[in-house]
Amino acid sequence: MVALGVSAVIIEDLLRWDGRWSLAAMPEADALTDCDALLEAALIDVKMDATTSSVWLLLDCRGAVELEMGNTAVVAISGVTQFQWRTELRAQRSWRAVMGWRPELSGSGFSCTAELTSGSSIHVSGSAAEFYVGDIPGGDEPPPDFTVATDAEIRAGLASWTSEFRVVHASFV
Repeated sequence: MVALGVSAVIIEDLLRWDGRWSLAAMPEADALTDCDALLEAALIDVKMDATTSSVWLLLDCRGAVELEMGNTAVVAISGVTQFQWRTELRAQRSWRAVMGWRPELSGSGFSCTAELTSGSSIHVSGSAAEFYVGDIPGGDEPPPDFTVATDAEIRAGLASWTSEFRVVHASFV
């Protein structure tokens, strides 16, 4: 059982927990309805599950302009009908900050498009969406330096699907 803002849970477990809708608490900026709610957050991982038709976006919020509470965010889209990733070929790692976030609600569900630095973008459409903001241990420290850190150091300095997560805000559409 997870109590809002109190207990920590593994991010992946949270997204599979049937009681997660009890966590609703309006975020400072709601990525499901507010344009640019995730401005300057960094997309660090995407997980697609073809079996359940779901896509999860994991974001580092240390640089987020609109979110002061919480160092990590997750956008989970279910009933996915479209998933698109575009980027320029790069030989090196890249911090992909959100430069534009456009969520859209319609009769057919939810869609979002994120324009990212490094010439990247992601678009996801589905029947429903969830948004969580919270804290992971160590998530308030400066992010790793992508130019000199090893892959292991970078992964250790960022949230992952197996990170402990203390939910601060949650919303659903």
